Amino acid sequence: MKRSLRVFFAIFFLAALAAYPQSSFLKTGQSGLGISGAFIKNTDASGFSGTAGAALSGIFDLSLSVGRVSYDPGVFGEVVDLRATSIATEIRAFVVKQNSSAAPVTVSISVGYANDKFSSPDFIPTGTIMRAQSLLFGGTVSRDVPVFDKAYIQPFFGLGYTNTTLKLSDPSGLTLTATDGVVGLNIGVPLVYGLSDRALVVFQPGLGHGLAKGKDITTFSVSLGLVIALTKPRS
Repeated sequence: MKRSLRVFFAIFFLAALAAYPQSSFLKTGQSGLGISGAFIKNTDASGFSGTAGAALSGIFDLSLSVGRVSYDPGVFGEVVDLRATSIATEIRAFVVKQNSSAAPVTVSISVGYANDKFSSPDFIPTGTIMRAQSLLFGGTVSRDVPVFDKAYIQPFFGLGYTNTTLKLSDPSGLTLTATDGVVGLNIGVPLVYGLSDRALVVFQPGLGHGLAKGKDITTFSVSLGLVIALTKPRS
């Protein structure tokens, strides 16, 4: 069960690659909204996610993500068709911002919570219920690099830790529980293009590597999103 646990929560933690923070692209004083869609894949699973978020004064981000993941046969014992629906929230704070100061980079820290519900036809005869709850902590460093007029890239490096508790229960009340943690390294190169003074399109490919004792997992993600600034930056 420990190996399966690492497989399950690693893809959700590394899926953070696919969801970008709105404030990373806005200046201090700007509030705004962002939406994005992403595809995530590793050797054990693949899925899609959608994220909506709000930026507060370009310093704080609040986001909500909903994802659907399909796992490969054999990932969890004899279960063949295993799927999961994940709902995650995140709060991110920007400690330093390159685009609003003389700092050479942008630095942010984040905390999040995810709740995952698993389903499979193999669970129906026994009435098995499987859920996972995760706490996520992370930090990211990025830098804006101009490419051409109205466009720039924002390479980033992130380090995070996820602690997940996986529970299996049946109608008789029997419950099996496993808790474990994994460290994750994330890199990505978002391409940002300004449609106008207040609208940005962001295309973001990324890679993540989860470091676990039983199984290391590398995940690829790609996302496309739109960020809308509702206010002007501080003068």
